[in-house]
Amino acid sequence: MNDAEPSTVFLDLDDTICEHPRSTADRLADAFDSAGVEPFFDVGDFRRWLANVSADTTLELRERCFTGIADEQNRDPDDALAVARAYEDPDPTTVEFLPGAESALETLGARYDLALVTNGDRETQTAKLATLDIADRFDAATFTEPGGPVKPDPDHFHRTLSAMGVSADEAVHVGNSLRADVAGAHAAGVASVWLEQSSATADPSPHYTIDSMHDLHEPPWA
Repeated sequence: MNDAEPSTVFLDLDDTICEHPRSTADRLADAFDSAGVEPFFDVGDFRRWLANVSADTTLELRERCFTGIADEQNRDPDDALAVARAYEDPDPTTVEFLPGAESALETLGARYDLALVTNGDRETQTAKLATLDIADRFDAATFTEPGGPVKPDPDHFHRTLSAMGVSADEAVHVGNSLRADVAGAHAAGVASVWLEQSSATADPSPHYTIDSMHDLHEPPWA
């Protein structure tokens, strides 16, 4: 990692800048209940598979994730498909800022160039940005295209570096996922900042760790 201060900050969106009033865990529990299936995996399993699966639609993505988990656990794939179809996608217009995120964007934007790097699709994530009224805070935004790779594949970061006209050692990425954000940034040679949201062992190990978006008022890399 370069010791020089970066010129550009990449940020994840979901569970880094914003969140839904009802958690993914709540929606997953409702899906199991609606499908009449005894829960056999949790949000951690879902997120683990999200980083390794691609699809053209969100339903197809869930189906591939859930059936993959079912195969791991020798469960009936039909149960997994039932849960995937019962799962209700959150309304992107109901998102709210994580504590400290809105002011962190203002602070960072006054000092650095900002770019969004998200695994969400363009339509859904654009709706969230519009709801939060922050689309103009970013000089570039990289979304997951239909059938395209997702973080931790370094493609998102390479595309963003190209769009911003900077090298990897001029950027730092902030995100909440060790598997997607930290691993993805490292694969592209970009320094990582992990927004710690669990007591999970930090593997891979981020360059910096923050407890809250409030911590970005005094960036750990500065």
